This record gives sequence, C-alpha cells and structure tokens, in this order.
Amino acid sequence: MRLRDCDGMRVRIVDRLGDLFEGVCTYNLAEYNEHEYGRAEESLQILHFLFFKSDIRDFETFDETGGPYGGFSAPYGNIEQMSVDEGAERIGEILFSEETEHIVRLLRCLEKYFLPGTSWRLADRAEVLDAVGELRTVTQNETVRAQAESLLELAARGGGESL
Repeated sequence: MRLRDCDGMRVRIVDRLGDLFEGVCTYNLAEYNEHEYGRAEESLQILHFLFFKSDIRDFETFDETGGPYGGFSAPYGNIEQMSVDEGAERIGEILFSEETEHIVRLLRCLEKYFLPGTSWRLADRAEVLDAVGELRTVTQNETVRAQAESLLELAARGGGESL
C-alpha cells in the first residue's frame, strides 16, 4: 500500500526506532512538506506528529471495529502520552480539535495522573482541569462528555497532584 492511499484512514505506524503510533492520518505530498517543513518527502500526519516516508519502518491501516478500544490496540498510545508530556497547551489543542477518537484517547491517558495514590505528576494540573471542564460543557459527543466527567470526578476525589 502506498502512503497516499492512507489519507483519512486509521493507521499503525512503526517508526525506524521501533516505536508504535496509532491514529487517523492525513497524507502530505512531498511538495507540501518541502514548502511547510523544508523536506521534499511525502509523509503521514497524525495530529501534530509528522512521519516522513523514510522514517517509517512499517505501517498498516485498520478500521474501528473489534475490541474495547475500537481498532486501537490500547486505551491510549505514544501520541497521547507524548502530547501530555508537552503540556497544557498541546493538551488543549487536542481536546478542542475535531478528532473525537484522539480526544477520548487523550482523556484516558490523563486518568493515570488523577488516580488516588498515583506517582504520576502533571505540571499544569489546574490548567488541564479547566480545559477538561470546558470541554465537558461544550462537547456534543456523549462519549467525550462521559470521559471528561469521569476524569473530573477522579480529580475531585483528590487524585493526583501538581509538580
């Protein structure tokens, strides 16, 4: 399968370091990448993550059927964890995007930061909780709303702390 055939599809990408990334992707032409990023090579993009063809060891498309996480292999993955690691601004970008699956996966990733007795720490805790609270009030998606409410309930019970 060619990269261009993946546009708008769910993909699993293994990069040349062996890391796995999953999500809905956009195909970018080499000309676009040269103009935007100074690299004349086609790529796949998932949210703000760009995978140039030469950096992809393997990839496959999948649909959203089967399993407790749709077609995804886990409740969240590297994309969501790395986005949380980047901080509240990046988290907000995803929470208020149109990528419902990635919003839910990001909220699942955030749960571990609010579990009672967790050793995980979130630097921008208050800012993230404000964004999740706003998301809960503005979203039209019931799954997103339920996941946001669950996270806010965990935080209200005192789980997690700031750095």
